[in-house]
This record gives sequence, C-alpha cells and structure tokens, in this order.
Amino acid sequence: MRNISIIKLISFFFFAALVIVNLAFFIESKRQIRDAEYFAYQRFMLGMRIRGQEDGNITKQLAQIGLKNSDLDPNEIRQNGEKIFSDSYADMIRYNKKFYFVPRFSSIDPKMFSRIMDAAGLNISSENDIAKNDLPLENLEEISSHNIWILWLIVNIVMAAFFIVVLKKLLRLRNLKNMIRRAGEEDKFRLIKVEANDEIGQIASEFNTTMQKIDAIKEARALFLRNILHEFRNPIMKGRIMADMLAEILQDDKFKSRLKQIFIRLEMILGEVVKVEKLVSNQWELKKNKHRVIDIVDHSVDMLLLKDTSRIEVRADAEISAVEVDFELYATGVKNLIDNALKYSSGKVLVNIDKNTVCISSTGDELEPERLDFERAFNRKVETSNSGLGLGLYIANQIFIKHGHTLKYKYEDGKNIFLICFINT
Repeated sequence: MRNISIIKLISFFFFAALVIVNLAFFIESKRQIRDAEYFAYQRFMLGMRIRGQEDGNITKQLAQIGLKNSDLDPNEIRQNGEKIFSDSYADMIRYNKKFYFVPRFSSIDPKMFSRIMDAAGLNISSENDIAKNDLPLENLEEISSHNIWILWLIVNIVMAAFFIVVLKKLLRLRNLKNMIRRAGEEDKFRLIKVEANDEIGQIASEFNTTMQKIDAIKEARALFLRNILHEFRNPIMKGRIMADMLAEILQDDKFKSRLKQIFIRLEMILGEVVKVEKLVSNQWELKKNKHRVIDIVDHSVDMLLLKDTSRIEVRADAEISAVEVDFELYATGVKNLIDNALKYSSGKVLVNIDKNTVCISSTGDELEPERLDFERAFNRKVETSNSGLGLGLYIANQIFIKHGHTLKYKYEDGKNIFLICFINT
C-alpha cells in the first residue's frame, strides 16, 4: 500500500465510488418503478370501486385519484403493451409510458363471476354494469424516472469535476516531483517554475529557497576543499624533497624508503578525500568495467604500501568471481576495510572471496554499535577514542553503495567480520 502511487490510489477509489453510486441509482430507479406499479395498482382498484357506484360524478372522482376511463381499444393495449400484473378479472399493462388497467369481465365464467366480484369488493351484476366497467382505466401521469436520472447526472458531473480538479493538482505535484528529481541530478541547480500560489506552488517556492542555500553551501565547500588540498599538497611535495635531501645526508636507504612511503601515503589519502568528495556530491563518474575480484583485492593490498604482507591471507573459490566496478575506486574501499582490520587486530587478516561476497575477518573484541554507523563520516565517540575507526568505513560504505553493493558487519567466534555483498540479500 505504501508503494502505490497517490494518483493511482485516488483514481481507484474514485472509480470504485462512481460504480457504487451508479449502482445505487440503478437500484433506486428500479425501486421507484416497483413502487409506482404498486401504488398504480392500488389506485386502479379504488377506481374500479368508484366506477361500480350508482351515483356521483365518476369522472371527477377518478380524476381526483389520477385516473380516467380510457378511449383506447383494450385489445390494442393488450397486444402492444407490457403486462405488469394480472389477476382473475383484469390486467395491469404498461403502454405508451402509461399504466392501464384492462378488465376481463366478459371472459369470466358466469358461475364464478359473483364470487370474484365479492372478493374484489365490486358491486357489478347486470350486463349494463359489466359493459360500463369493462372499459380500460388509464393512469393520467406518464411513467417517468426523470427526476432520479437528472439527480444521477448531476451527481456524476459533480464527481467527475471534483476528480478532474484533484487530478490536475496531483499531476502538478507529480511534475514537481520530477522537476525536483531532475534538479538533484544536474550539476547546477535551476529554479523550479512556480505555477500558482497554492500549497504546491508554496512547496516549489520553499524548495527553490532551500536549494539555493544548499547550492551556496556546496560551492563554499568545493572552494574550501580545493584550497585545503592545495595547501596540503605543497607541504607534502616540499616534505618529500627535504626527506630525500636528509636521507642523502644521512646515507640511510632504509630511512629514505620509510619517509618516501609516508609521503606517498599522504598523497594517496588526499587523493582518496578528493574521490570521496566527488562521489558523495555525485560529481564522480563511475568508470565501470568487469574485473576479477581477486585482482581488486591484490591491488587493495598493494595500495597499503606494506613492506610485509604476511599478515594478510587471501583465499578464493575455484570459480573466480568477477564484478563490474570502477577498479581504482572499488579497490580503495576494500583497502580501507583491510587497513582497519590490520590496525585493530594483532593476528592475521583473512580475505575470503566467493561468488557473491568478499569476507574480511580478523580476531579482536566486538565493535560497539556506535562504531558501525557507516552513514556518518565522523562519529564523536569514535573520533575522541584512540581507535580512529569511522572515516575509513564511511568511505568504503559510500563506494560500495554507489556500485549497488552492501557492506555488512557481524561478530562470530571472537572475530570481526565485514562482508561486501555483490547481491543484496
């Protein structure tokens, strides 16, 4: 239910309501016709009793209850009309939008005539009375359900008009959603057109205001990042030159190699910061190609710049898996996980590769829940501790998310286990 479009949901309920309303009108029209038939029959019976009287103005009395003696031929009515009701001495027939009551006195068995008349409450005995009362009675009013169908038409028009108005609003809301989505995909924010001053227009206006502030913050952040990277890069380059000079003076190749690795590592960290910044701000274009997972892991180990990799053990299934990823970027994420495992464990780090996952496990104490908030770049509890865990996991998680993969953590048998899942489960 939560995933159903509002437009589809409202449309469904509107058409359901329309069906129910129309069905109700149909049932009501049928009921009114049945009621009309019933009351017409009752008036016809009263009219027959009035015609059976000896005195009084019969025509006037019949008109008072909406009836009159018909001039039409009974046979014509019977042949061309629709029989509604029939009893032992008369038929009620619908003909030319009117009800008719057509007696059949002449066809009644003489032996049964008096008994039927008594049962009907009629005082008809002579042939003259029979002839007079054998004429059809006609209902003065035409059979009509115009009123209810006029009401039906009005209700349908109002419902349709209401639905169209609501639909137009919802379509504007959907268009606003699409414009907001496009605005989020573009590098440079463009103002959304405000079509009206209703709630939807106000949302668009507030969104424009908010996005302008965000755009300004993004530009300020980008400027700050460029400046700080520039300020860091120059000292690193100078530091590498001075380290080379110092190593030459000391004539110590081991010291020279160590210093070189330090500055290379600093440059790599700066490069990673740039990558992640572009990645998070959707400015990084993933260059995906199919690569063997074992090659990605090997490159990740190389990126650590370790003199001794004996603490890292890589295992792979006989069937070497492959994934479609940005090689350098993905290797950076795997490198961060291996680096964390090396830092916070004294034993070996096992990297196990199978068809759907890369499992990185290391012996150590279970990590606190607050250290596993992958969605936050900096965690105060983590930041103030000596562990330093947090940024590396955040960067790795962002990289895997961009590739549609999932980073998971579990603690089993005294081991911290990080799983990179290629297939979401």
